[in-house]
Amino acid sequence: MTADTLHFPVPTTLGSLDSYIQATHRFPLLTADEEVELGRRLRDNGDVEAARKLVLSHLRLVVAVTRGYLGYGLPHADLI
Repeated sequence: MTADTLHFPVPTTLGSLDSYIQATHRFPLLTADEEVELGRRLRDNGDVEAARKLVLSHLRLVVAVTRGYLGYGLPHADLI
């Protein structure tokens, strides 16, 4: 992860939501072993950087899951 990943865009309008969704692809997916290691670092040491990597690597999943709830009356940005 690079320093520029610390400034992740927050969706506020439709245009920026598209940018946010595109930006989720900048973060690499983790292997199962990497997830376990980061989880251990977080649990054992309270490693905030490990927590950040875990969260950022799962943003694509969040976007994918929320797509299944479109049409229930909430804007996509609110679901994310």
